[in-house]
Amino acid sequence: MRVHEGRGFLLRTGHDGPLAGWLSLRRLDACLSVREAPWLALQAVASAARAFPEGLALLWDAPLAWLDGLAPEARRAFFGALARMPGIELHMRDAGFTEWLDGPIAGWLHGPEAPTGRPGQAWRQGWFGWVPEPGPAWSLPGFGLATAENPEDEELVSGSLWGELVLPMGALSEVGVEEVVTLMGDAQARLEWNFSLRLSARAWPDAFPFRRRKAGWRVALLGGREFELGSGAWEAVANHLSGLLEGLRETLRCPVWAGSCHDFELAARLGHQAMREGLSWRATLPIPPSAPLFSPGFGMDPRDPSSLEGRARVPAAFAGILAHPTVAWLRVPNPPQEDAVTAFLRGLGVAPAIRWIPPEVAPPGPFSSERPWPPASAFPPLVDVTQALQPGLFDDLE
Repeated sequence: MRVHEGRGFLLRTGHDGPLAGWLSLRRLDACLSVREAPWLALQAVASAARAFPEGLALLWDAPLAWLDGLAPEARRAFFGALARMPGIELHMRDAGFTEWLDGPIAGWLHGPEAPTGRPGQAWRQGWFGWVPEPGPAWSLPGFGLATAENPEDEELVSGSLWGELVLPMGALSEVGVEEVVTLMGDAQARLEWNFSLRLSARAWPDAFPFRRRKAGWRVALLGGREFELGSGAWEAVANHLSGLLEGLRETLRCPVWAGSCHDFELAARLGHQAMREGLSWRATLPIPPSAPLFSPGFGMDPRDPSSLEGRARVPAAFAGILAHPTVAWLRVPNPPQEDAVTAFLRGLGVAPAIRWIPPEVAPPGPFSSERPWPPASAFPPLVDVTQALQPGLFDDLE
């Protein structure tokens, strides 16, 4: 992976192909039958995942009954190997897959409402995340937006990212479209040439159908907490983002998705750059000897024992601009109860994609001495308001 550091932004690309991508199970089945040869399909998925430095999202857009031909033990082994495969992020819409789980996976459940019942218990235990998905499209946190070619089609179109532009919200109004689009255009031309050589050498997995018109870029924002401390003009920065996206799409003539960046390492790198070079958006960063680190995404840093509402905050001005919800990693001292989660979600204006991190689940890395993860007991619990005791009428009379 290549990383170009500019004034207030980072541009990440691959060396000779897309940086990340997504593939539907139906498209994989068209190449190699999942029902007739499930273990060979597993091998094909592993081969496809190795082609993307930043990972491959596998969209399970087929019925779970496709695996009914396998014995229960074999079905659980197949799904466990698929969900824990390096470089694979699994996306589901049928909550029935939770019956095959025996622990946390790198996966997301998409749906208009948060899971309840047995799937909800597995979600609150941190075994997978939930993405609020009201429509037929698949919003993929960290990737982009997957849709079908036509509304009548069942198969989703596979897509990929040439790279990602990462920048703090405070720098959004300072970074010029002309500067960024020139760098991205040069990078895309180099990637397309290198990728053509790779294809001619037959060094690309057959299971992933590359489509040039569906290959695009991602603009990822971070530093929402620092931006709010400085000015908090969410509408203004949302307008800047819309202008940047429009300029990039018009010049590059390819899809450009907007999202949030939750990479701790990139947030730290941009924070150190802002402080080192005296950039104007450094004003709200911690002052040395504290590490000058931006917070990932739009809310509070997930490593800070702050309120859950602060860590799950999504400005309403961005609801119609982002291609997928932001991600909220919510560490808690114990798994929350269903009624408490329902009340918590009802109080959020715009719900992010949520993944709970109780003490039994390891928090995400990379781990850094500049800002380590506190123990789970340091984070505030989610209070179950439905179990609150009401004071008696004559309690104060003694």
